[in-house]
Amino acid sequence: MLRYFLIAILGISCVNLFCQPPKFAQSPSDAEGLLAKTKALYDTPFRSGLINFSCAIDFDFAQHLKSNFGEAARTDSPIAQLLKPIRYRIFVDRSGATVSAQPKLPDFSQLPLAAQLEESNRDLMQVGLSNWVPYAYGEVLPIAPTNYQFEKTATGYNLSMDGQGITGKLILDHDLRVVSGIIDTSQHIEITTKFVSAPKGLVLAASSTDTDHAGVARFTYTYQVVDGFQLPQRVGLTSEQNKMTLNYTLTDCKTQHGIVVHVAPSTKP
Repeated sequence: MLRYFLIAILGISCVNLFCQPPKFAQSPSDAEGLLAKTKALYDTPFRSGLINFSCAIDFDFAQHLKSNFGEAARTDSPIAQLLKPIRYRIFVDRSGATVSAQPKLPDFSQLPLAAQLEESNRDLMQVGLSNWVPYAYGEVLPIAPTNYQFEKTATGYNLSMDGQGITGKLILDHDLRVVSGIIDTSQHIEITTKFVSAPKGLVLAASSTDTDHAGVARFTYTYQVVDGFQLPQRVGLTSEQNKMTLNYTLTDCKTQHGIVVHVAPSTKP
């Protein structure tokens, strides 16, 4: 009898804990409510009036050489002497980030290797903030008319998405923070994320991306308040493919912003 009792208990446990089919949101309105609740947790400045911003880039080239090439890296070499004085400014809007030299790049005709290194550094600076933009715009979570579905799991939710040119699945914890995901657009992208609380909502503190063409890249962010918006202050980037690490600080930031007007849907039949 005890044997059959134990089997019955184990069977009930299996039904209750492991053998149930996945739990999905019961109706479109349930899914809409859960998505709205999720989106409300995040600080998305590009949906809160921010149009664009630009900042000076504080980049310690000598430290960059030592971090990537060791203490023996020569900071007095001709290449280093040519690259150290370059000053940059970055412009960021919903489409991504663009870095430009101020006032212009030096003449690299005598040192083509310096031109390659400068371009690589500038590209990494751009990637550092271009990675941040989709989170600041709220594009990581589904935007209409993308179809989506929540599935309750033991650790939170799976959020599946299917739209024009994009499919994917995000893993959310119990607090609706995005933890990781797989996104397929023109390429296959695997992401991990870490969010921290800020006055206007969750902001991205760290993330990684893994793509077929660029390998794994890791990012870190700290923040500053500019004109009421939480913007990155310190950006860190490590590219495993290029074996390069780059860190920089944003200063003298200027924003363009407007007023967001929320229009309620019509109640007329």
